Amino acid sequence: MRRLLFASVFALAACQTGGKPGPAVQQGTQGVDDACGASKFAHLVGTSGDKVNESMFPAGSRVLRPGMVMTMDYRGDRLNVVIDDAGKVDRVYCG
Repeated sequence: MRRLLFASVFALAACQTGGKPGPAVQQGTQGVDDACGASKFAHLVGTSGDKVNESMFPAGSRVLRPGMVMTMDYRGDRLNVVIDDAGKVDRVYCG
C-alpha cells in the first residue's frame, strides 16, 4: 500500500509544470523565443494603453486590460500585450 501511495505521488509530481511561461519580450528586451514577433512591438512598453488596439497586431493577438478574463493556455505564436492598472503597456510577450 505504501509503495502505491509513494509511486502515485511521484507520478503526479512528474505531471507538474515548472510554473508560468515567462515573457519572451519584456521591457524592450528580446528573448530567445520570439515566434509571435513580440520584439517588433517592444517599443510600446511604457506607452499609453489608450493608443493600443487589437487591429495593430497580427491575427490572434490579445490586448489584456486590467480585470479582463483570459485563458491560461500557452500558444507560442500568440502575441500578448498587457495594459497595467495605470493604463500603460506593461509587457509584450509570446504565449
